[in-house]
Amino acid sequence: MEIKCAYCRKPIEQGKEVKNELLFIQGAQLARKEHDYCSEQCAVHHQMANEP
Repeated sequence: MEIKCAYCRKPIEQGKEVKNELLFIQGAQLARKEHDYCSEQCAVHHQMANEP
């Protein structure tokens, strides 16, 4: 199974993924979801894109 980056959708080699928990607002509550990214930079950009 091929893993893709949650932000840029690039394929990621097995074992080289960066796991990060994304915090976002869902309705009136704060929700958390763990995603796989190709780099720490993609994780930070995805978090910033979901901040209100």
